[in-house]
Amino acid sequence: MEIPCSSCSVHKQAICAGLAEEEIGEFGRNVRIRRVKAGQSVYREFEEAKYIFTIVTGEIRLANLLDDGRRQVTAFKSAGEIIGENQNGHYQSDAEAVCDTFVCQIPIKVLNQHIDGNPVMRDALMEMIRKELSALRQHAVLLGRKTPVEKIASFLLDRVDRSAVGNEKAIEIILPMGRSDIADYLGLTIETVSRTITKLKNLEVIAVPTTHSILIINRQELESLAEGEQ
Repeated sequence: MEIPCSSCSVHKQAICAGLAEEEIGEFGRNVRIRRVKAGQSVYREFEEAKYIFTIVTGEIRLANLLDDGRRQVTAFKSAGEIIGENQNGHYQSDAEAVCDTFVCQIPIKVLNQHIDGNPVMRDALMEMIRKELSALRQHAVLLGRKTPVEKIASFLLDRVDRSAVGNEKAIEIILPMGRSDIADYLGLTIETVSRTITKLKNLEVIAVPTTHSILIINRQELESLAEGEQ
C-alpha cells in the first residue's frame, strides 16, 4: 500500500525531509493524511495533544479566545509548516481551516522516536521552532507599535512569500482568509481593514481584483509604508 510520504507535495520542506529512505516507510505507516473543510477545527485549545500536524495544502489559522469573548488570531500557517504547539500535554490554541485543507497527522510519540535517533530531523524541528519564535516577536511589534497602514502593508508583504504569483507589472497574492480574520490578526476592526485597503488602492500601491486576491502594483512604496517612511 502506498504510504502518504511517497506522494506528499511538501515532503522536501516538511520535518520528515531529514528521514533516510529506509526510515520513510516506517514513518509513513504511522501517519495519515486528514482533510479539514473550511471552518472546521484540527484541534481546540486545551484539548489533549496527541499529534502534531504538517500542512500539506491549504491554510490554517491559529487563534485564542479572550475572557471577554474577543478572538485573537495569532498566526496563519500554510503548506510545509507544522502546527500543534502544546504545553503540559494540551494544545495552546484553536487551529481551524481557513479553506479546504489537507494536513498530515503525526503521532507525537512516533515523532519523538524518530527525532531521538535522527540529528538532521531534530535540527529541522529546531529551525522551525526558531522561525516560529521570530514570527511571534515580529507579530508582537506589529500589534503594539504600528499604525493601521503599516500593519496592512506589513501583512501584505508577508503574504508575498507565501502565495505570490509575479510578473513584470504586479505581484498577485492570495488571501484565502476573510477580512474578519485579518482584523483579528492585526488587532484592528473589519471597518479599519477595509478602509486601509481602500486607501492603499487609491494611492495606486495595490489593486483589488477579487475579495480573496490583491495585486501589489508598487512594492517599493508598500515596503516604505510598512516601515512608516511615508
